[in-house]
Amino acid sequence: MSNQYPPPSPPPSGYGSPYDSPQMSNPLTPPGGTGPGGKTSMGLDENVAGMLSYLTLFCCGIGIIVNIVFFLMEKNSRFVRFHAMQGLLFGGLWVALGIVFRILAAILGIAHMGILTIGLAFVQIILLLGLVVFLILAAIKAYQGNWYKLPILGDIAENIAGK
Repeated sequence: MSNQYPPPSPPPSGYGSPYDSPQMSNPLTPPGGTGPGGKTSMGLDENVAGMLSYLTLFCCGIGIIVNIVFFLMEKNSRFVRFHAMQGLLFGGLWVALGIVFRILAAILGIAHMGILTIGLAFVQIILLLGLVVFLILAAIKAYQGNWYKLPILGDIAENIAGK
């Protein structure tokens, strides 16, 4: 007795079948851009470059430099340019918020308002944790090949990277 399985059936065809078209569409590919999964013009995988756009922001200023390099040097992948610009905007926001909080802390320190300085430090810690969560989430989504847009910054990055 043989253990032969029946031969596989041919793929279904008909109206609406994905097998009818020679090239299936990728839902992650925006109109006019390449989707994730290929190589960048710099030789990196697109999803790795997208992830590095966010994770390098943890390294004091190196992330901003990496994002500028990715954005200016990448000519083929809109995916990488988008994540590099979004990471650059995110890093700029992080720096701007840090400056604002330092100025407020200095003003409150000069005015001898210690209790408000403690409250400001608490707000700063909560905001910092929120930024770290968004940063890690964006890195994971980029590595998975998603066009994850951060609130407000994502739309700005998409407009800039599309040009």
